[in-house]
Amino acid sequence: MADNDVPAMIEIPTELGRLVEIRHPRYNVEFDELDLKWVAFPALTRHGFDIGGVQYTAAPFIGWFMDAEIGVRDLADSFRYNALPDIARVLGLIDTKREGIEGLEDLPEYEQLSVLSRSQQELTYAVQWSYQQAKVSISDTLTASMKWCRYDDAFKAENGFRLPADPYWLAPPQGSIVPLWHRGGAPNYQPKPLICRHVQDPLKAWEREKLNTTTTAKLLHLFDIETPKRPMLPGKSSSSYSVAPTLRKSDERPSRRLAERPTLQTISALRMQASPERSALSRNCQSPTQSVVVFFCSAGTFAEKVARKLNDRLKDLARDVVKFSVCSVIGPLDQLQASAIHPGTIVLLVISSTGQGEVPTNGSRFIAMCDKETDKRLNTPQTSFRYAIYGNGDSRYAATYNGAAALVDQRIRQIGGQALAGGLYQGDTAVHTTALQALNSWWTKLGPALQNLASDSPELKRANSEDNIGKGLTTRVSDYQTGAISQHRLRSEQLRIDYHEAKVASINPSYREQHQGTYITTLDIGPRRYKDMGCIQVLPINSPIKVRRALRTLGMSGSTKVCLNIPGIDNPPYSTFLAEYIDLEVSFRNLEWLQTLSAKTISGETIKSLPCLEGLEHLFSLGLLPVGVATTTSICLALPLLHPRTYSIASSLSRTPSTAAQVSRHSSKVMPFAARQQLDILVKPIPDGRFSHTFLSSSPVPANVRYRVLPSSAASLLDLPPETPLIVIATGAGFAPVRCLLQRRIAASRSQSRDSHRASISLFLGLKPADVHLFSGTLNEAAAAGLLESLCLVSSNVEGVRVYDRLLEEGMKERIREMVVEKGAWVFVCTSIDAARCTRGAFEEVLRDDDGVEGMGERWVEEVY
Repeated sequence: MADNDVPAMIEIPTELGRLVEIRHPRYNVEFDELDLKWVAFPALTRHGFDIGGVQYTAAPFIGWFMDAEIGVRDLADSFRYNALPDIARVLGLIDTKREGIEGLEDLPEYEQLSVLSRSQQELTYAVQWSYQQAKVSISDTLTASMKWCRYDDAFKAENGFRLPADPYWLAPPQGSIVPLWHRGGAPNYQPKPLICRHVQDPLKAWEREKLNTTTTAKLLHLFDIETPKRPMLPGKSSSSYSVAPTLRKSDERPSRRLAERPTLQTISALRMQASPERSALSRNCQSPTQSVVVFFCSAGTFAEKVARKLNDRLKDLARDVVKFSVCSVIGPLDQLQASAIHPGTIVLLVISSTGQGEVPTNGSRFIAMCDKETDKRLNTPQTSFRYAIYGNGDSRYAATYNGAAALVDQRIRQIGGQALAGGLYQGDTAVHTTALQALNSWWTKLGPALQNLASDSPELKRANSEDNIGKGLTTRVSDYQTGAISQHRLRSEQLRIDYHEAKVASINPSYREQHQGTYITTLDIGPRRYKDMGCIQVLPINSPIKVRRALRTLGMSGSTKVCLNIPGIDNPPYSTFLAEYIDLEVSFRNLEWLQTLSAKTISGETIKSLPCLEGLEHLFSLGLLPVGVATTTSICLALPLLHPRTYSIASSLSRTPSTAAQVSRHSSKVMPFAARQQLDILVKPIPDGRFSHTFLSSSPVPANVRYRVLPSSAASLLDLPPETPLIVIATGAGFAPVRCLLQRRIAASRSQSRDSHRASISLFLGLKPADVHLFSGTLNEAAAAGLLESLCLVSSNVEGVRVYDRLLEEGMKERIREMVVEKGAWVFVCTSIDAARCTRGAFEEVLRDDDGVEGMGERWVEEVY
């Protein structure tokens, strides 16, 4: 490269980079699950080299790692790969059997430190051992530091002073076991020759210096030059190095990282300004109907822990409801602005007190904002929104107990807040010592209230996995019967208005086969029609045999009505209640009724550990059941609610023929001669899943279920002209709506000539090998009909290549950008949450020189499961 040439950096080919798999000789299986890898050697190319009065700005440097460099920093830093919590999990260092402990974040801080230190120790050992096994040079921390100490001592004895060194670079933060740690910092002067990091980016410094020496005309010309595009950073390749040698102003903006988790630091404007240029938090929380935001206020960490767990649980709830969106970012109370609160907003707050019951500093501006808004609204209508507050107080300090929460409750009512679930819930850290316990106590009131509020909108979100609604409702509370009656009232209305009868007609392959992938489950829904690209909610009702077993233990007739005393609702008969209202396969939600059965001591732990049907039969065998009507009613109210499971419809109404006299391959019974409809769903087996495992594995085919069909936002794809380019990315059971769309277009193509349509779908599929043959028929038909412009199939592989990685391959990146920017292609993503985030990140990289995914508007359609 000659003097004054434009700086250039060339990416090292991926095949030249070697990865070392991190394994552990004592925890081989556990580390196999983690699948950790790292590059074999450190190679740097943008350091400065000062020698002989000449400064070289792109000096290469290569060496070998020290074990803690990888085990303590590269893989372990919380802002990088954050591997320590996963290591603690697989090594069983967290006792999740303890009450209120679900994960690392639930432990007290001193226990977290102990667990993380042990995890760091095992990871560093695994790094050293793995590199030795791979015959790749590496230094261990103790040996390296001891060598340095000996050399430093000898140098001082000879020269009278120590060598310049920064011990915090030479030694990892492992405390007294590393002797160099205690020496502190030696004089830090800079001898030469010297290799060091640049204070300023050398490329940008060169650009500024070069531009300062040009004329105005040349300056204008320089910024119009088209320079080579910035080479991409290949997905998941740690041995690759990105480059950035361009002169375009647009390239001065920071590059977007793929699949970056949003944090309070990375989101610049958390205040949700109600303006066209709204913040990231505002964009995440916008919803056409009900949106939920979570904020906390605390001088410590407990309130934030509760808020984060609440946000996670709300996301589980939102998987069931389309128009019920949860903001992906939580923040301190001061960052909640009045301009972001609209009708339909649900504001959930976790408030701790400080001092003598005062509001902590990260909530003081919110109080001032409320006072200001109150003055504004004296002569204007108030915004109507819902709110609920968890007061994180300590009853041992009666005079200040939840003082801050009470003050926030008062102020939020003044600006138009309407209480949800009673408004202020006064938690007590003297009773609930962990964040999980605190949330569970609040959720018994908040969960049912949110579900009832959401039931006003019948549209549900796609969720091709087991439904998690009701998590936390098993916690014992004194007022559980009130919540149970409210839930049963809702279920009664749903069964009367929304749900219809259906049968599981077939399962392909048979559930009793040893199949490792997805099942195509066909439902006979009778004469009712459905809309393509919709969702179906399946209620896996209890079988007649199990209902009869439950009736026997309770000593009740199936026609006798349950005394629920629901206002305005007829009490259901026991046969219906036990089949369609409650779940006999999980444990009781409450055991207070157990005290009324007998003076004899009964092991509540035994009953709690059993599914409620087995628990009833255990009590029946002891002669403690049946009992009187009042106690039986209490038992019924303690039975857990049966929750529906939501799936995407995987077949098209235009493709699925009405069955006139179809004979099921599992039964010789001929269905009545009538227009009957069948639809397919893709069921991913989940261990102990209520529908995907328990119901399908134990129920004979045909088996009765209840269902309701619901619309989905993906239905907008049905209105696209056939010639509109469509890029589809789907994984696993996310292929369901894609299968429906393909079947619909295949049926339409049969009524047209081949020349009347052209290929418009580019399909990227990530499937397990066991699933490929299930979907190959539809894919082959679509290809034969000329619907597919391209098909990229990525099956599970040991290299860890995912379908979204293929979007950034050489040539593919440019092709996708051309389709989106120049041809106006739509993009449909139907994957898991993590895969959807990575796919969005890949498209952000592809469209980085344009307006990104945000610029696509309605052309970006995303469904997650």
